[in-house]
Amino acid sequence: MADVDPDTLLEWLQMGQGDERDMQLIALEQLCMLLLMSDNVDRCFETCPPRTFLPALCKIFLDESAPDNVLEVTARAITYYLDVSAECTRRIVGVDGAIKALCNRLVVVELNNRTSRDLAEQCVKVGRAASPNEDYSLVLQFYSTQSFLRSLCKVA
Repeated sequence: MADVDPDTLLEWLQMGQGDERDMQLIALEQLCMLLLMSDNVDRCFETCPPRTFLPALCKIFLDESAPDNVLEVTARAITYYLDVSAECTRRIVGVDGAIKALCNRLVVVELNNRTSRDLAEQCVKVGRAASPNEDYSLVLQFYSTQSFLRSLCKVA
């Protein structure tokens, strides 16, 4: 983890146009590796604090021009944060429109596109991880979208 500068990682996460998308994707993949391979949650959260990184990740979902491959890795990073601490849920819900943006991505899933299906699976994982400790309206909103996804998956 010492090899990664968190400020640079955060800066790259906040990029998002043209060639900058490549830098954003690199930052996302690096963040996923950090979260997945960390053997010390406290040190990981010190280096990449959820209070700054989760809002940046959620804002990627708010970018309607973000491609599915970037969103899939973004959802994976969010899931890793949620797997480590359920307290991260409030950081996601605190970003206006983040849950709705996740759900909207499920609605437009393309079954014949592997990346789109992978993105949908990650969005469902985020919803499942985020919903147990949140209010009932969030749960209802997400699971109504999940039932739509399940019906689509039966077709595939």
